Amino acid sequence: MDRSVARLGAGAAMVGAVLAIVFNLLYPRAEDPGSAGEIVSLSQSEGMWAFTHYALAWAVALTFIGIIVISRSFMGEPATSWGRLGLIHAIGGALSLFLALVILGFGVPEAAEAGTGGTAEAASYVAGSLFLGSIGLFFGFTPLLLGAAVLSGNEYPSWLGWLAVVAGALGVITGTIIYFGGFSDTTDKLLFPITSLAFTVWVGVMGYNLWQKTTPSPTTVGG
Repeated sequence: MDRSVARLGAGAAMVGAVLAIVFNLLYPRAEDPGSAGEIVSLSQSEGMWAFTHYALAWAVALTFIGIIVISRSFMGEPATSWGRLGLIHAIGGALSLFLALVILGFGVPEAAEAGTGGTAEAASYVAGSLFLGSIGLFFGFTPLLLGAAVLSGNEYPSWLGWLAVVAGALGVITGTIIYFGGFSDTTDKLLFPITSLAFTVWVGVMGYNLWQKTTPSPTTVGG
């Protein structure tokens, strides 16, 4: 992989991780996360609603760039194949999450301001469904597969592999609970924050490791 491309992806991973952590902490959470009506009300009452979703959408885009480069940084089998499988799941997961954020940040409040409450609530349900898909793909199988790549290779510390595997397993469990039981305080305020934070930290640390790997040594710079 070209060194400049690797450093660009590593930088995107670190910046995206910081944005994701900051704006996840600032994210306005509903008292009843399963209530579309409350989501619509929040979109109208929270002054930072649109900007928070906008910033998180950027975080997803930057994180995805980082994941592309990280997934291509593995050398030798089976790490390379695990990385490719992880990237495939990341594509679908990042797209689902990005669309969910755009609908929540723009579509829901615009529909509510237009006076079509039913449309706004319907948009909220669509966004929730996309978000659920992203939990399974982006926060579930993506870290599981990339964790397997780390553990089966020699490029990164093994603890990063285990962190990704644990985060991914919790993501799959969280998505399964939501699918069969709906959104709840447990999934919205406990399980998902843990799995998303763990995966976000993993992406940031992996980006830092990749940045270090692609930084020319003083002897190389000096000729």
